[in-house]
Amino acid sequence: MSHYTSATRRRWRETVMRGRTFRSAIAAFSLLSLPAAGAAQQTGEETPDLFRDGIEVIGQREVAKKVLKENLRELIAPIPMFDVIPRFFEPLCVKVVGMAPDASVTITDRINRTALDVGLDLAKPNCRANALVVVVDDPRGLFEKMLTRRRGIVGIAEMRDVQTRNLRDELRARKPAVTWNLSTLSNSNGATLDGEGYVIATSIKASRIDSNFYRPKSLSIVLYDSTQIKNVTLGQLADYAAVHLLGSPRRQIDFDSVAVPSVLSLFTQGPETAPAELTQFDKAYLKGIYTLEAGALRSRVPGAVLAGFAQQCEEQQDSCRMQLKK
Repeated sequence: MSHYTSATRRRWRETVMRGRTFRSAIAAFSLLSLPAAGAAQQTGEETPDLFRDGIEVIGQREVAKKVLKENLRELIAPIPMFDVIPRFFEPLCVKVVGMAPDASVTITDRINRTALDVGLDLAKPNCRANALVVVVDDPRGLFEKMLTRRRGIVGIAEMRDVQTRNLRDELRARKPAVTWNLSTLSNSNGATLDGEGYVIATSIKASRIDSNFYRPKSLSIVLYDSTQIKNVTLGQLADYAAVHLLGSPRRQIDFDSVAVPSVLSLFTQGPETAPAELTQFDKAYLKGIYTLEAGALRSRVPGAVLAGFAQQCEEQQDSCRMQLKK
């Protein structure tokens, strides 16, 4: 993500001031300012016996570290090693558009519970949405409308984690879910750039494991194609969205190379085969990144996820074992 020029900042301000069925979806985006609905890797060889009943992580066993790190490489977005982790720092405000009211409440409440579980606060009533779940029968057409009528939801390229052409390619391919995030760089003084686009503040906190900047998400969107989610449960919709809203999963995942189950496989394995809810791995990933300091670099994620899983096991008082795919 490049530094912003004054022209970029002006464009961003301009776009911010100017997403059921296709015709009603654009109008439904007025909800953005309304109250929230609710406050062993497959290689062709036989899997070793060691993995058949799960992985003990008590004592930080090396085998557990290895498997978790391997799966993290396959599941999370490949941001630069020395970039900071994009995530929410402000309280979460979820809005669901395009679903019946009771379904919207169910999805919102479930995402909110996940946010609370990882330590993120929830916004107060009448909040402006920063996490948006949209279900529409023509996501491609809606996206093009947003580009012209609600550009602030799509954002400018400098603040978005995926290029417009890539989003269009995914929509043209009729992916069941398309996601994007808007974020910026901030520091301890709350601002990073002056009117000319130059950095105006630094911090002596910077080190080899922490940056003097952090990257807060300002808006995260999951856009579902309603024609392709017929057999998906509300719980699966909510949990799949939660991982994308709160974390930074890889856009294209080779699940043949992933040993642990994840709700991210929902549209690859199908709703009947994919997990019915967030898995141990999903929860450990989200909990791990939300326990890191604001300026933590990507290189610290594996250790944080291991710690998050160990904490999860301790809280649940179970045998602290991670199940692998069968």
